[in-house]
Amino acid sequence: MAQVFLGLGSNRQRHHHIAAGLRALHKQFASAEYPMRVASVYESEAIGFAGHDFLNTVVALTTDLSVIELSKSCKAIERAHGHPSSAARFSPRTLDIDVLLYDDKVCDSPVQLPRAEILHNAFVLWPLAELAPHLYHPVKGQTFAQLWQNYRGAQRLQPIEFPFEDLPYLITPNNA
Repeated sequence: MAQVFLGLGSNRQRHHHIAAGLRALHKQFASAEYPMRVASVYESEAIGFAGHDFLNTVVALTTDLSVIELSKSCKAIERAHGHPSSAARFSPRTLDIDVLLYDDKVCDSPVQLPRAEILHNAFVLWPLAELAPHLYHPVKGQTFAQLWQNYRGAQRLQPIEFPFEDLPYLITPNNA
């Protein structure tokens, strides 16, 4: 079983799509033996294009899927919630789910691991540091708490109140 961290983001019907993404991931991955954990939800500005603010969070889960199977599963959830696979990289999103970490795997294919944006985007690093402060970045060799403490980006980011659903085997900031 692999310990996996996924980044979720949305800037179109944001609350609805973040909640829908969490439900879909929960349905597929959460169990009594392997509960799913979710960080606080953060509001951030759009990066790379002019657009509405995003809501972002990070989810920790355990899976026996391979990296490619997990990536395909995430893309299927995105498509089911209105995100076409042909969408430009820097564009509005109903739901975006990215594999950030898969155990301590380092690779460039089938997806880049660890995902480079961990080190560059506050909306990924802060919730990751919240969920796994003592976990080490597999390339940098620093904990995510250390990386967040030393982060020097200028992105606007703030935690928000988010109405998490009361789902079994889901650990949220409200019930941690």
